[in-house]
Order: sequence, then C-alpha cells, then structure tokens
Amino acid sequence: MLLVEEQRALIEKIVKADKNYSGNEDLLEDFCSEAFQKSYMIFNSSSNINKIESYVAKVVHTSIIGVLKNSGRVRRSSERYVPTKEVVVPDFSPKTVSKIVGREFVLDFPDPKESVEEVLITKDCLQRISDAVCVIHKEVPGQMFLDIFHKRYVQGLKQSEIAEALELSQSEVSKRLMHLSKLISNFLENGQS
Repeated sequence: MLLVEEQRALIEKIVKADKNYSGNEDLLEDFCSEAFQKSYMIFNSSSNINKIESYVAKVVHTSIIGVLKNSGRVRRSSERYVPTKEVVVPDFSPKTVSKIVGREFVLDFPDPKESVEEVLITKDCLQRISDAVCVIHKEVPGQMFLDIFHKRYVQGLKQSEIAEALELSQSEVSKRLMHLSKLISNFLENGQS
C-alpha cells in the first residue's frame, strides 16, 4: 500500500511541475488519475521509483495533454497544442446582473462613465448572450446550461465549485462550458436573438 501512495505522490509532484499545469490547477485530480492509470505498467516493471521517474514524467505530460484536449482547453495546431479561449463576456459580473427571474436574466446596468455607444454595445452584447443561453437552455434543458452559465459568469464560481454544486464531475462541467460556448457562438453568428 505504501508503494501506491509513493507512486501517487510522485505523479502529483510531476504534474505540478509540468508547464501545462499552470492555469489548469482545477484539473489536478483528473491529471493524476489519468497519469496513474497510464503509468501502472511502468510502476509494475520496477520497484525503484527513482529509476523510472523520467519515463513517468513522459506519461504524465501525455496524460495532461490528453485531459486538456478532452476537456476542450487545448486543441492541436499544425505544430503543437494551443490553448482554446473561453467565451469572453465583457463586464459580466454580479454588479451587472441584478437577478434571475424564473429562468430569464434581468439585466441592471449601473450609470457608466463610457460613451453612449459603448454602453449600448455592451448592453446589446450582454443581452444577446443572455438570450442565447436562455434559448439554448430551453432547447436542451437536461444539460443545465443556464445553471452552469449563471454559476460561472454571474456568481464567478470555479469549475470545481460548479461541479460540486450541480453534482457533476469537473470534466463534465468543463465539457458543457465548452459546448455552451460553441452553441452561443453559433447562435450569435446566425443572427438569432
């Protein structure tokens, strides 16, 4: 049993040292689990953990890329894996959204110091995004897109906190956020609102 704990500790140490860990700390458990599964045979081939550390490091790096790719956080370019971008919602904070009535957002905009054009553009953008989320939620209510969107962009919760609140895995929340961002993008590109 002690050996398994040492193996897990080694994997976690290597994960935290990997350059792709920074900014993706919320996926630590996913990284470690994936790497542990893939390195099982390596650990069984040698009883000396120090001798196999460089092999395990390669497995860990590959596992991290795999988890990031499956969660939609990186994609393959012609040369390497590059991070994907989340949908950026400008100034979408609890100060902007006053409340949710039923299943609709009620937007409340403070008196900004920006120009009238900037206020209108921001208000229109936020309204279109909130409309898109509400329409998407009605089309696929089982995915909890409205709840996930509200918890992430209005309440500012981390993916791990959303997962706990909605009783989903963190990777499932990540997948749904990426899927929602694609659906919102398609909704906005097609001129629906």
